[in-house]
Amino acid sequence: MRNAGFLICMFAFAANAAQTKEAFDIARFVPPSGWRRTQSPGLLTFQAPTPEGRPGSAQIFLFPSEPAREPPAQSFEAAWKKLVAVPLGIERPNQFQSEQSPDGWTALTGVTDYVRGGAPFRVILINASGHGRTVSIVANVQGNRFLADVVAFLKELDLVEPPAQRASTPDVAPQALSAPAAGDSIGNYIFTAPKGWTRTSYPDGVVYVSPPYPNTGETCQLSIFPMRPGGGDLLREAIAAFQGLFKSDPMTRYPFPDPRITRGTSPFGWEYLVLKKEIGGNGHVGDTTTGVLVFVARLGSDVAAIVGTSKPPLVSQCFGEAFPDQWPHFFHTLRFKNIREKVADDSMTARLLGSWTSFGGHALDRYTFAKGGRYASGSAIGYTSRVSRDLIETTTYGFAGDGSWSVRGNTITLTEDKAKGRPDAGLFRLEEESEDGRNWKERLCILSKVGEICYRRDP
Repeated sequence: MRNAGFLICMFAFAANAAQTKEAFDIARFVPPSGWRRTQSPGLLTFQAPTPEGRPGSAQIFLFPSEPAREPPAQSFEAAWKKLVAVPLGIERPNQFQSEQSPDGWTALTGVTDYVRGGAPFRVILINASGHGRTVSIVANVQGNRFLADVVAFLKELDLVEPPAQRASTPDVAPQALSAPAAGDSIGNYIFTAPKGWTRTSYPDGVVYVSPPYPNTGETCQLSIFPMRPGGGDLLREAIAAFQGLFKSDPMTRYPFPDPRITRGTSPFGWEYLVLKKEIGGNGHVGDTTTGVLVFVARLGSDVAAIVGTSKPPLVSQCFGEAFPDQWPHFFHTLRFKNIREKVADDSMTARLLGSWTSFGGHALDRYTFAKGGRYASGSAIGYTSRVSRDLIETTTYGFAGDGSWSVRGNTITLTEDKAKGRPDAGLFRLEEESEDGRNWKERLCILSKVGEICYRRDP
């Protein structure tokens, strides 16, 4: 795998690229043509198509950004150790390059060629730091067949610092994660609106509109309606609100995208349900659609209703599956006046006991919460290679840790044994999810400094 010029100008900060790019966290990119994409809140993976006739494989992994270390070399070293040294046993890169962009990013790139099972591989790590964040991209390539695709992907990759992300990142201290940071309100609602969104008041509520997002120009809207008497069933309330606003049935399925429904009870005592659905188009690939989020909560005999609109969830930069997602941050600031009942911490702790797993792309993350305030964690990342025309090999590498955990209100605090004195605090939602409103599965979503990751309860 000789390619002496590969490292030169490999990472271009193409902030003004003309082509519309997709988003994941602070990364903007053009997906490799024909590659299979798998996404979860904690990882975006691109897998090269299976070649016919000769060995070859490639994967590109994009990881969520996290707080940067100073100097940037420390962020690179930490990323190399976790993402390359531990999984592949490669202690140091053979080639190394540093670049700086005019808009404040420092990118450190490491490249190493290695041989596994008699086949040549190249692993590439880019770790970019700036504006208080650091992000890592890993590419693992077997042979030369897909190397040009990887180089093209990296050259088109750029990084942005969305204003909404700066405003909504939670503070480090657990106590700062537990309450609204500002005094926005309407009627019985108390909340913190996304910073930078403009507010307009109407007789029947208020509307917040985002500024246009970089690269895509997307604008999103959050509408908060006055409370009204409710009929009891939250799913019926959400469907009725959806039909009244958008004149369509959110439970319509094929050929349209299925609805996504979640329900739960806030640690502050109120039941809620969230209904998400794409509207518009004729059910064909490539149709222009709008993502809709309808939130309803039961407050005694009244119902609260909040509606968000954006681009489709897969590409939206405000109410989508990619980072940053404004909804979790907004949800955790939401309170209601005159609601005194609170779910006891012991009761919520008991509901969290057991194992929870998040899987996306070639990565897995799992927590097991036990009685007595102890937890075990495990994660893994897998690399795939074609060793012959008829044989594909996947190698998985794991990481593990143990520590203590506790719950207070909507905050879960995890303290790994080897990191005592440096607890990790996050805001959590314990919910059930469904696509039809009849069959439900439990999930646990934890919002930390790097974004929200949702876990499903193990059988």
